[in-house]
Amino acid sequence: MLALAVVGGLVYLLGFSPVFDVRGVQVDGATPETLGTVQEAAAVPPETSLLWLSTAELDARVAAIPRVASVDVRRSLPGTVTVTVTEREPVAAVPMAAGVALVDGTGFVYRTMPAPPPGIPRLVLPPGVAASPEDPATVAAVRVLEALPPNLQTKVTELRAGSAYDVSFTLDGRTVRWGADAEDDRKAAVLGPLLTRPGSVYDVSTPELPVVS
Repeated sequence: MLALAVVGGLVYLLGFSPVFDVRGVQVDGATPETLGTVQEAAAVPPETSLLWLSTAELDARVAAIPRVASVDVRRSLPGTVTVTVTEREPVAAVPMAAGVALVDGTGFVYRTMPAPPPGIPRLVLPPGVAASPEDPATVAAVRVLEALPPNLQTKVTELRAGSAYDVSFTLDGRTVRWGADAEDDRKAAVLGPLLTRPGSVYDVSTPELPVVS
């Protein structure tokens, strides 16, 4: 009888007792602009037991927010849920009819703005092509940008990608012809010294034979 009572008590404690009910959801990593949206997506119904809470479901709801790049959901006894998010960071801005669309390092478009934030270059794609992680030109452009050392990245004002094999950009008023998204580290190493030479067009598409004109 004692054993049955103990088992019954455990069943009640784990399945029906409010002892392990979720008392709060803590959100970390969200900016003030995004915090409310994350809190709404991470809301837990009253009297939900922490023990039976589906973290995968909560994770999916928060991950569906366009500005969220990644999310980690953790439970802490007796009743706290911690949701840690990493927000997307813009690397380029695609011109639109009204403003720009911000693109992150994967090529994902996650928000629109009237104008790009300071220091974010324009991304020009072929007519009719929408920026996305599935578009080779988009991916090539952001990969090339991120291959540049920080001191050059911040000087890029416009990225152009006719295709994944035809990437170029404007830097300090000069044009850099990069070509294909290949040998990026080698091209970046060649470009630095090349920019010390006078010229307006710097072609590193074949890094073994760079050209200044």
